[in-house]
Amino acid sequence: MKEEKTLLIGELIDLDLVNYRHLDGFIVPLRGLCANDTSSFDLNDISIIHNYCVDKNILVIAKIDKIMMEEDIDNLSLTLDNLVRMGIDYYMYTDAAILSYFAKLKMVDKLIYSSSKMIASFNEASFYNDLGITVIPSTEISLEEIKKIVTLDNVCLTVYGYLDIFYSKRKLISLFREHNGKAPLSKSTKYQIIEENREEENTIYENENGTFIFSDFIYLLYRELASLKPKYLKINSFNMKKKDLFKVIDIYHEAIENGPSIEGYDKLLDISGKVGSGFLYKKANILDEE
Repeated sequence: MKEEKTLLIGELIDLDLVNYRHLDGFIVPLRGLCANDTSSFDLNDISIIHNYCVDKNILVIAKIDKIMMEEDIDNLSLTLDNLVRMGIDYYMYTDAAILSYFAKLKMVDKLIYSSSKMIASFNEASFYNDLGITVIPSTEISLEEIKKIVTLDNVCLTVYGYLDIFYSKRKLISLFREHNGKAPLSKSTKYQIIEENREEENTIYENENGTFIFSDFIYLLYRELASLKPKYLKINSFNMKKKDLFKVIDIYHEAIENGPSIEGYDKLLDISGKVGSGFLYKKANILDEE
């Protein structure tokens, strides 16, 4: 594997682009075609972002991760035509319709496969590496498996943020409220949900694309970066305050430049003490011989 500097990418929450100065790539959720649209941008916004990034050598990554239906295909094709003409660098996707579009153009090297659960082993990541597609490994795998995966050239690691642990096209909150005789759901309202046999409160959110459930903790992969050199590090911005997001970006930028530090780790804990390492140090139950 060719030794190159790891790049830091993160999802924009607004057009205050100057304050994202330490990101090497802007993830831009595309309005109408991204799943979670709490912060999303139209084609005019993306044109502004792209013009800004060209001058500063920053990557633009269009996030198009909605589950596509037949009625979405025409709009998807027209939008992708516009983005390709614009010269967008990469496309973060989950639906095979996007893969099919870029395969016809012989441009699959522009793709980042971002399904949050599907890339869970070296062999799966290697398959996409052979195709020339970058992948985001699952956040539900061990550190040992991640160390194997990042030996490949096509890996983008999620390192900070709330995790999307469930996505369904069904509008579950609306159905629940209707069943209980409650008033219709107000747009973009976030609720807390507690599973019957657990104590954790997970954020549940519904929009026109369906229902999303997020982890009750902020996933934190930081100290482990001393032994990991992936292509990209990715910060999730969902449910983060703007000032905290910029602090997190600065801390990870410093970690890429000079390595993770005790000071950097303490700063992350100061931003939010409700962090967790997920499955980094856990053995999957399915493999537990006991």
